[in-house]
Amino acid sequence: MSTVLEGLSATIASVEDDLLASLVVLGESDPQRSVDGWVDQVVDLLRAVDEVAAQHRTTLALAHSRATARGGSAPEDAASDEVRATVDSSRRDPP
Repeated sequence: MSTVLEGLSATIASVEDDLLASLVVLGESDPQRSVDGWVDQVVDLLRAVDEVAAQHRTTLALAHSRATARGGSAPEDAASDEVRATVDSSRRDPP
């Protein structure tokens, strides 16, 4: 799963670079603002997706290290345990 998330991050970086490199100057202010606004929204979305992917990679690494520390060989189980513990904690201690 971490490999998939790393690939996603690399793809996002490439798409962001391509998008920013393909900006055109239209010469008219209203259409230019529209295009710039659209590009900004897409770049913001890409960055948000990359941030979530990074958070998931961190969670998976933590779960893997915990599983390894306790002698487990299934990081997926440790990740599931981590998610369950987080959900249970939020149910006990609502904001």
